[in-house]
Amino acid sequence: MYTLPNWASLYLQRLQLDRKSPSLSYLSQLCRAHLQTFPYENVSKLLFFRDGKHEVPTPEEYVHNAIHHHFGGTCYTTNHSFLALLRSLGFFGHLILPGGGHTAILIDGPNTGETPVYVDVGATAPIFEPIHFLEDGNHARPFGAVSMDLTKSPDHPEHYRFTRYENGKVALPPWDFHPDERKELSDLSEVIRSSFSPDALFLNRLHIHRFQLEQDRFVLLKNNTLHIGYSDGTGQITPLHTVSDIEAAVADEMQLPLLPVREAVESLLERGIDIFAAPQKEEVPLENEALVFKEN
Repeated sequence: MYTLPNWASLYLQRLQLDRKSPSLSYLSQLCRAHLQTFPYENVSKLLFFRDGKHEVPTPEEYVHNAIHHHFGGTCYTTNHSFLALLRSLGFFGHLILPGGGHTAILIDGPNTGETPVYVDVGATAPIFEPIHFLEDGNHARPFGAVSMDLTKSPDHPEHYRFTRYENGKVALPPWDFHPDERKELSDLSEVIRSSFSPDALFLNRLHIHRFQLEQDRFVLLKNNTLHIGYSDGTGQITPLHTVSDIEAAVADEMQLPLLPVREAVESLLERGIDIFAAPQKEEVPLENEALVFKEN
């Protein structure tokens, strides 16, 4: 085997996985580890925006930021860096753009089956293993009250559809994509630019999500509300009243003590956004960064 770049070796160390030859089993291990190790969070995005950095970090920066700040990222950052790791390990893959604003990955081998597999570690969805979405079968992935499914699109026969459910109901508008779609990060420049517009969704709220499968749960912070959901469908919701409460929840419940949530809250407040007194907003896809943040 050729020598991995240093960032890729550090990436694997972060995932607590050894290097192996490409295979479907290894890809599943990588997906499962990633969803538990790297949070889906917009703290980093808020601080990048504050500092005038309106671009997706490189894989080297991604790993450095994870080690030193417990950053993960939103879909563009996370799936871009994960794809870079997969390519360094010998997998063949590209980005896709479901729904025109989300980013996911299609892997075309080697040793992953006869058809492409759908991989997505940037959607807060329980996709703990690759999905052979072109093959017959049930492609739903449930975790408690939350689930997702990949099916043929009823609106576009040649397309496939990602649908997210909460408590058995469609939780947000579905995302369609063509199975032949293959993109690089450079093809996403417009949607990435839009995601750094001042009115973009993830520049107007605080959002952190992490799976903790050893505790059979996920933990989600939406502004000043902490949600904990278990695989049996039970859960709890806790309102947080101060920034110190948020810091404690992120450190203790999410196990992300280095994540600079106070800076993120302060950066929002400097722009007139108080997460403790924000009015109710229109529910829009939380993982579709290109969407603007709309008032009711």
